[in-house]
Amino acid sequence: MSLRRLLLSLPFVAFLIVACGSRADLTDPDQVVLPDGGLPDGVTPPPTTCGDGTCEANESCTTCPEDCGFCQTCGDGTCETTETCLSCPIDCGKCPTCGDGICEAVEDCTTCPEDCGQCASCGDGTCGPNEDCNNCPQDCGKCPGCGDGICSGTENCISCPADCGLCSVCGNNKCEPPYETCTNCPQDCGQCQTVNTCFETLTCALKCVDIQANPPTFSLSCVANCLAEGCANAQYFADQAVDCAVTAAIGGCGGDFNCIQKQCSSQIAACLGSSCQ
Repeated sequence: MSLRRLLLSLPFVAFLIVACGSRADLTDPDQVVLPDGGLPDGVTPPPTTCGDGTCEANESCTTCPEDCGFCQTCGDGTCETTETCLSCPIDCGKCPTCGDGICEAVEDCTTCPEDCGQCASCGDGTCGPNEDCNNCPQDCGKCPGCGDGICSGTENCISCPADCGLCSVCGNNKCEPPYETCTNCPQDCGQCQTVNTCFETLTCALKCVDIQANPPTFSLSCVANCLAEGCANAQYFADQAVDCAVTAAIGGCGGDFNCIQKQCSSQIAACLGSSCQ
């Protein structure tokens, strides 16, 4: 190209430069230059101090391994707080499993009888902590009471014939005192002997009265038995004397025999003076 032609083209080139602008203006006007150099979404950019050799408070093994070192990982021999027997059995050991022969803290006889053994149950021959004579008599034995085979102090032939046996039954040809006597069951005990005098009858009857009790008490059947063994006269006069003695004891004499004897002197004298003839 000749010098003359070059000089003629310079004005045209200058026009193009002015019209189109610089090369930098040819870029996309909407393009944004990222300050992190264009890292993908979700990736935290490294701290501005990363690389200075000091692990700052805003740095970690994740954001700046250059300063803070690499994060510890499964397989380093230490079970970290972020690791478990599930996520890292190499460091934390195997998780407890039913059937490994060890009854772990998270296992019991209900969840893992293979390791912890069978739960105690009624009928296994052992009285467990949750069993007693009420809910499991098979293992713990029968509760004390009627039906346990022992006639205890609170049981008798009336309240518990299963343990104490049947009460005496008049007519079974067996005289069973103190329930049966010649008075209430002559079939088994025979007829009463009416040979006692009034003195003997009265002495027998007074033994049936507890004059030391307050108020005095007496056994009606005992008195009846004593009277039944006396002759007709003895029964009559002894009944009068005993009736007076009981009335006097209850009325104020109590256990004072002298007081009773004084109040019933006429009845006692009549009894002593009678005969069976």
